[in-house]
Amino acid sequence: MLKLFFLSILILSGFSAISQVKATTENGKEVILFDNGTWKLNNDSTNPAVVETDTIKTNPVKFTKTDKSSFLVKSNVSHVGVYINPAKWSFSVHSENETFPEYRFTMRSGNGYAMLITEKIQVEMESTLQRALINAQKAGPDARIDHAEYRIVNNQKILCAQISCTIKGIRYIYLAYYFSSEYGTSQLLTYTTQKLFNESGNEMEDFLNGFTSLEK
Repeated sequence: MLKLFFLSILILSGFSAISQVKATTENGKEVILFDNGTWKLNNDSTNPAVVETDTIKTNPVKFTKTDKSSFLVKSNVSHVGVYINPAKWSFSVHSENETFPEYRFTMRSGNGYAMLITEKIQVEMESTLQRALINAQKAGPDARIDHAEYRIVNNQKILCAQISCTIKGIRYIYLAYYFSSEYGTSQLLTYTTQKLFNESGNEMEDFLNGFTSLEK
C-alpha cells in the first residue's frame, strides 16, 4: 500500500511553470496556483496547510552524507546524484513504460521507501513543494506541511519539507528534498507510515543527506 499510495500522488507532481491555474482536490475544494509558488483555496484565504514561502527559515546546521553512504546513484536526466548506503538501501530504475520516477529505493529493513524524480527544466523549489502538497491532498484531504526549511546539504542549498496525511485511517509521512538549477529540477522523496517513521526516521534522513549536485 505504501508504494502504490505515494506513487499515485507524487508522480502527478509537474514542474511546468504556471501563471495561475485552478485545481480541485479529491474532497471537492477548489484551489488556485500562482506562479510565485504560493496557492490558496478559492474563495477561502484561511488554509492551515499553506506555508508562506517567504517565511521559510534556513537551518544553520550543515548537512553532509555519512561515511557509509558510499555508492553513487547518478541521474541520467539532471546533474545530480544520491550517495546511498548499500547495506541499508537497494535501488531500481523506472519501468520501460514510465517516465517518473527516475529511480526507486527500498530500505532493506522494509520500513521505508524513496524515489528520485528529475526533470530537465528549472522550477522554483517552493512551487514544487506547494504542488506536492496539493497532490497529497487528493489522496488525503487532511494533508499538510508539518515543517519546511532550507538546508545546506553537501554545500548545496536544498529545500526540505515534511508532509503528512491520513489514508484509510493510517497516518503517512513523507520527508523530501527539493533542488532546482539551470540543469533541471529534482525531488528526492522518502516515505512511510507514521509508526515506521518514528522507528526509521533517522535512517531516512541519512538517505536524503546523500543527495548531491554534480554540476561542477
